[in-house]
Amino acid sequence: MTTSNVLTRTIAMLLCCAMLTITGCGGCRPETPAEKAAREAAEKTKQAQEEQEKKERERPPLEIARPVPKPSEVGNKALGLPQVKPGHWMTATQVMKANYEDWVGETQLQVVDKNGRPIGIERTPFYLASSRPVRLAKGSARQVENVFLVPQQLKGMTAESVLRDREGGSERSRNSTGLLTMKPYEYFFVVLGKEPSRYTYLKTINAIESPYRGDNVTELESRDASYYRVLLPDLSTQVPLPENPLCWTTVAYILWDEVDPEQLDRPRREALVDWLHWGGQLIVNGPDSLKLLEGSFLEPHLPATDGGARSLISEDIDPLNDNWSYGQNAKTLAPTKPWSGIALTLTEGANFVAKTGDLLAEKRIGRGRVVVSAMQLAERDLLNWSPHFDNWFNACLLQRPPREFTATPYAFEQSDYNCTWADDNLKPRRLDAALSTRLRLFARDVHSSRNATNVTVVAGEPEDDGMGNVVLTEKSVDPEIVGGIGAWNNFNATSTAARAALREAAGVQVPNSTFVISCLAIYLAVLVPLNWAFFRALGRVEYAWIAAPLIALAGTAVVVKQAQLDIGFVRAQTEIALLELQGNHDRGHLSRYTALYTSLGTTYDLEYDNETALAAPFPVDAQYALLTGQTQQLVEISRNTTVKLRGLRVSSAATDMVHSEEMMPIAKGITIGKASNGLDQVVNRMDAPLRSVAIVRRDAKSGKLFGMWLGDIESSASKPFKLDPMTIDPRIALFTKERQGEADERKLNLEPMFRLALDPKFIEPGETRLVGRIDQVLPGLTVSPQAPQIRGAAMVVAHLDYGAIPSPRPDKNTPLDVVAKIEADLESDE
Repeated sequence: MTTSNVLTRTIAMLLCCAMLTITGCGGCRPETPAEKAAREAAEKTKQAQEEQEKKERERPPLEIARPVPKPSEVGNKALGLPQVKPGHWMTATQVMKANYEDWVGETQLQVVDKNGRPIGIERTPFYLASSRPVRLAKGSARQVENVFLVPQQLKGMTAESVLRDREGGSERSRNSTGLLTMKPYEYFFVVLGKEPSRYTYLKTINAIESPYRGDNVTELESRDASYYRVLLPDLSTQVPLPENPLCWTTVAYILWDEVDPEQLDRPRREALVDWLHWGGQLIVNGPDSLKLLEGSFLEPHLPATDGGARSLISEDIDPLNDNWSYGQNAKTLAPTKPWSGIALTLTEGANFVAKTGDLLAEKRIGRGRVVVSAMQLAERDLLNWSPHFDNWFNACLLQRPPREFTATPYAFEQSDYNCTWADDNLKPRRLDAALSTRLRLFARDVHSSRNATNVTVVAGEPEDDGMGNVVLTEKSVDPEIVGGIGAWNNFNATSTAARAALREAAGVQVPNSTFVISCLAIYLAVLVPLNWAFFRALGRVEYAWIAAPLIALAGTAVVVKQAQLDIGFVRAQTEIALLELQGNHDRGHLSRYTALYTSLGTTYDLEYDNETALAAPFPVDAQYALLTGQTQQLVEISRNTTVKLRGLRVSSAATDMVHSEEMMPIAKGITIGKASNGLDQVVNRMDAPLRSVAIVRRDAKSGKLFGMWLGDIESSASKPFKLDPMTIDPRIALFTKERQGEADERKLNLEPMFRLALDPKFIEPGETRLVGRIDQVLPGLTVSPQAPQIRGAAMVVAHLDYGAIPSPRPDKNTPLDVVAKIEADLESDE
């Protein structure tokens, strides 16, 4: 055998041995189901990972959502447009996220018109934007809250947000949200509930959605009225209520059901308590809530505590049938099975609501009210007690006036009936905002007939709404009053009085002839006879010639200085403030009206120590109008550790004004107590003395007015009082003679404010009110550059008591009575 053959055979044998050690490839047998599933799962996982990595690479550095007003309801479902209330400060929330690295910048929010132009502050040369710093941690979404003032107009508004880098200020994002406006009489009814869906029934009852089909259906006043926009928010992420209490003016009622009070942070807790004291109404579903509220910030304000579980049977709810089931077709409320409820143990100052037995307890909190139920407010039997449930809900829970139901002039269906107020004096006020909310801020709502009562809104021309529907547009005969109660109004009674006082105090006056002649006479007297006589007495008459030019220079300096004080040849700051107090509450509502004068063009920044401060330019003249070609300038309210109004440009030899409001801490305030002799006494625990103090009270039963002049009350001092009947002369303000006796030309003129605060027409039955003045600038505001001349005074309006809560009154009739009549008329026609 040759060598080559041996080598060939050896290689073949080695290959055979190697092949014996190799496992099968599997190509000769089918893949098992388990193997196939595992392979497909692995491929899917790999594909998902690749897609996720692709998305990560494609994500923008910043993800910024559009601004969403809070609270608000989406008024146009198709377009997702939220509703806002004109003339009110509101909050907008944006969800922001940085994807790749931490980011620091600033967000700015402003309201623009349909052409993208900023909407200015009416009758001023300024428009307003709000800004605040933004700090985003990588990968963490954050809700950023900013405030904005809704212009007092009816349509064509958009909230526009711009995000900028901190370094260089380059724009990173721009987002906008169209805004729909609410009617003057519409307010929010917010449900804070663990299961908000239980309260969807609120959107359909007549107490919320009032039916009306009047004679002239082309007029908006003759249409159905939604007094409240019911909000049923999901509380899993955030409580949709503003941090700032001055942004709560759009909220009339809050219903609280099984919500942990710890879900509200400190600013929102303080805001809710402020809102209560100024007229907010809180409805608490007792069985699921009172235990949760024990030891919370709301506990001191609750009318009752949880007295233990209780089953409610027919006998327990007899007071509801006795007082609220009536009419030709009355329905009896009868539990199909015992209701789960609790016993209510009243707290100090609380009472059971009249005509409800022990099922509802209420307590006055300042101007507001808290009411607690012993049964579930979503109890099925209770909801089926229609329409008597609506009657009871309107009177006992909402505390609104009784209503009357009547058939429409041309009734073709059972639902063709109108709902109006039963009292004759209220019938013209069906759409009165003052009857939709009890919230009142003296600075915004005193003498509020222009602002809330009989607001005339008429139909405009038909136009396309952008969705193919022809609608009637709306226009108001007075666009300044479209905001209703609680609106930021620069032309109401308080603003007008403050503007008049500021114009008088901060006005520029040229020195008159008396000033010139007096200065000349004094100068000549010093220059000639006194100068000569002085040096003659020294025996150095020649020195009189040397002193003459020095006397001339000194005289010039004095004249210039005095002229500066007269004509304002310096920067000057003048402030008129209004401080409103509610009982023993430890915070007061402070409104400042600040006038800034400068002889040379100056840009001012105003810094407020209080985090709740809101500020905007204030019209100097109610008749102001932009000149042809003149554009409005940006003024920015920024929020960081303090609140600043930046960039207020005041022209040479001119005055501009700023209106600001804040909730000012009042550690002790003004209270009523008992003196050692048993008489009532006013105690001034404030840090400043009160001047020109008067106290008045309107008797709840007789309606008569009683009062007393107290004069001055020093800080930490008290004065006893005994109120006497007062004679009212509509031509003369109360205590005018006493204030004339304290006239001082060095004081700022607050007489217009006194007239407002002591107007008998606006002192409620049962109310006790103290009015006085503080003759100094209240702390908390720093103006830069600082003015060498600063003057100020503050009016104090303290609501010391409001008397007992009125008993609820049932409706005059029920819709069942009207429906029965409509049915009978239709059968007769047939």
